Amino acid sequence: MNCWKSINVKRDYHPSRLMIFSFSMIIVTFILGYLGLSLYHRNDAYTDLSMLHTFLFLILLFPVHTFLHVVPLRFAGVHVDWSRLFFRQKRKAVQFLKFTKPVSRNYYIGAMLFPACIINISAAAGAFIFPSLMHYFILVFSFNSGLAVYDFIYIKQLLGAPRHCYIEQNRNGLDILVKQPV
Repeated sequence: MNCWKSINVKRDYHPSRLMIFSFSMIIVTFILGYLGLSLYHRNDAYTDLSMLHTFLFLILLFPVHTFLHVVPLRFAGVHVDWSRLFFRQKRKAVQFLKFTKPVSRNYYIGAMLFPACIINISAAAGAFIFPSLMHYFILVFSFNSGLAVYDFIYIKQLLGAPRHCYIEQNRNGLDILVKQPV
């Protein structure tokens, strides 16, 4: 197979620009979601959870979002390695998902969309079913949308790729592979 294109989102968009996109998405989705649902649920009283519970939900959102990327790939028969690196100089931990064989473009796009769809639909349904906890469900919805910005950037790049290509992950990003002509 030949490499058609290499995608390195951090090199193309720069990490600070990606953070600005992500935080903008969080703020916009929270404002629009809260305004829209507060008009729908006008006379409902809100239940208050402790700040510890709120932070716990938001901290657990990232591993759940990452795990939901793995689910469609596992159903496609792809072995995914989950590893965590801790950089002592920068004092941060990073989770990596690495799959061992190339994946078709459509499976990979489905794997990128899966967490955004599942978590956002669940949060929207929870906001409608439990109006007293609506603000917490909208908070989960908006933070997951902020995490999904990275996924949407990858999807935007992959939609321009040939239909029958394969995606292979490398250390710096993704390689789009096409079959060699015979």
